[in-house]
Amino acid sequence: MLSGGASLQLSSLYRTQMTFSRSQTAVGGGQTSCFSFLWNAYSRIVKMEIDQKLEQQINIKFLVKLGKKGPEIHQMLQQVYGEFALKERTVFKWVQRFREGREGPKDDARSGRPSISSSNENIDRVRSVVLSDRRLTVRMIAEELGLGKSSVHTILTEHLDMKKVCAKTVPKLLTPEQKLRRKECCAD
Repeated sequence: MLSGGASLQLSSLYRTQMTFSRSQTAVGGGQTSCFSFLWNAYSRIVKMEIDQKLEQQINIKFLVKLGKKGPEIHQMLQQVYGEFALKERTVFKWVQRFREGREGPKDDARSGRPSISSSNENIDRVRSVVLSDRRLTVRMIAEELGLGKSSVHTILTEHLDMKKVCAKTVPKLLTPEQKLRRKECCAD
């Protein structure tokens, strides 16, 4: 669990993110690559932080075990998280859940249609198509296999760990031999 200072630091990171995204749109074209580099670095830092909602739910569980009441817990969360604090009704809902004996701070799984686009069969189909021609675009692969573009993109990036490099889909991490071969090709 993060201390109050770390939580306030997280809140300031989100404010910086909003300010940075506004200033990024106001800049001319020549400086965009510098801003996109900084933005990518900043995004990685934010992703490493604990999800703020989950952190607040953990704090609610702790305060319920200390015997605090719902309004008092909500007030404490507002002092620490400011504008990013959970709404009062949400805090009361979690207080009630923890008092009823719930142990985990994560939300329950929701019912709904299961995702079938990222099945092992579809992952294998996308892998074989990409290996046959690495210059295919996500749209072309999606049309060929009858899948959605977002599904194909998810399979490529998350399941196959691939990305586009110079209009060619390659694994994100190259082996030392592949790096040496690329270096030799570029030198020629």
